[in-house]
Amino acid sequence: MININRLKSKKIKFSLRHSVTKFLFSLLMALLISIFPDYIGLSKDASLMLFILCFSAFLWMSEAIPAFAVSFLIIVLEIFLLSYHDFNFDSNSKEWIFYLKSWSSPLIFLFLSGFILAIAASKTKLDLWLAKSVLFYFGKAPHNILTGVMLITFVFSMFISNTATTAMMMTILIPMIKSMEDHNPFQKGMLLGVVVAANIGGMGTIIGTPPNAIAVGILGNSAPSFLEWMVMALPPAILIAIIFRWVILKMYKSTEELIDIDKIKRVNHYDDSTTTFTKIPTIPSWKKILVIFVFSITVLLWLTGPFHHIPTPVVSLLPIVIFTIFGIIDTNDINEIRWDVIILIIGGLSLGAGVTKTGLDVWIGTIFDIGGLNPFLIATIFALIVILISNFMSNTAATNIMLPLVVALVSSLGSSMVEFMVISIALCASCAMILPVSTPPNAIAYSSGKLNSKDFLLIGVVAVVVGPLFILSLLSFYA
Repeated sequence: MININRLKSKKIKFSLRHSVTKFLFSLLMALLISIFPDYIGLSKDASLMLFILCFSAFLWMSEAIPAFAVSFLIIVLEIFLLSYHDFNFDSNSKEWIFYLKSWSSPLIFLFLSGFILAIAASKTKLDLWLAKSVLFYFGKAPHNILTGVMLITFVFSMFISNTATTAMMMTILIPMIKSMEDHNPFQKGMLLGVVVAANIGGMGTIIGTPPNAIAVGILGNSAPSFLEWMVMALPPAILIAIIFRWVILKMYKSTEELIDIDKIKRVNHYDDSTTTFTKIPTIPSWKKILVIFVFSITVLLWLTGPFHHIPTPVVSLLPIVIFTIFGIIDTNDINEIRWDVIILIIGGLSLGAGVTKTGLDVWIGTIFDIGGLNPFLIATIFALIVILISNFMSNTAATNIMLPLVVALVSSLGSSMVEFMVISIALCASCAMILPVSTPPNAIAYSSGKLNSKDFLLIGVVAVVVGPLFILSLLSFYA
């Protein structure tokens, strides 16, 4: 027992030293890039903001501290370095309030509403019931089952986190997979279909994935509405999903003509943190009806915003208020919301606001002359970069790093081009899936034991090629 404790202690000390080393390295690199050089035309505030930008980027990439902790650090540094010049706290400066405004951003309530809707659907079993009901309409042929699985996963991921959606679909698929022949390649095909659809489906709405929300926050008043985002993002997402369906059917052909889908009738519920079966109390019918009604009304109001002119974040308050008042969402559910993701988004918004306020964006746009370059080439380069780094770190953190830089570089090209760049790069962040740990859906599917690393390499390479191609091509019509 003593030896085990010693080993644990050594492991903790090594991990701590490793984290401290990465933290100090990130700090040193940020200082070398931003403070020590004497840049021409760079104001003191902009220089400090460049330090904050570089420091946060290195911390996110090195994972020296948790990603959400970097967001807190960004805001603290902005307040102390930019709000109180020379640390003069007697100046009665109110600039610090500016850097806290991201906490009250309407966008946060929109994303919070998405979490609330997901929890309500899960607690009342509506997500599982709907998925099972719809899947039966596709029949027992393998290609039809894959279509159904990908379609259900895709649609759910537009409104529910891809993690919860993947956990739910895994619960449905495991009984089917166990009933298949042991060496049937289609077992892998179905799992990969869920992974792809969960990752790509989030592109479809503002609340589908954090990078989308960050893009909307960066664009500010020029950001597209809920419906406008869907009009732009859904076509490339659907085309990418169709290409993946074709690839999966070619690479993982079923050795059985029919698949037994009757097994899913026995599926009762799931635990989205462990993807295992759990027993929960019977849900009263009125709660199910209320969730269906509120969910439908909320989505309908989001989609019809141009007609009734109710702001999307205001509509988002509807499920938050109703579900909490009627006890569908309780204290435990509130505690389980992914607050770390919300804090990460807040950090990104504050970072972008600081870059603009200090004039760092103007300076970056000045020193890098991109006037002679093709804007679509620039977008392609940044899209590939964000996909690359998103494979090794959170795509939310990767988007937080990239989008302020993109806005700074292309601000001189006009608002329509800025919007094209920002939205394209945010969507491309969802195409990072080359490793088993690249995204939560990848990790969940990999934990089934049915997939190998090379399976993710295949879909990852396809995503790198097909994703930017369709996204940039189709969004160019709006530039």
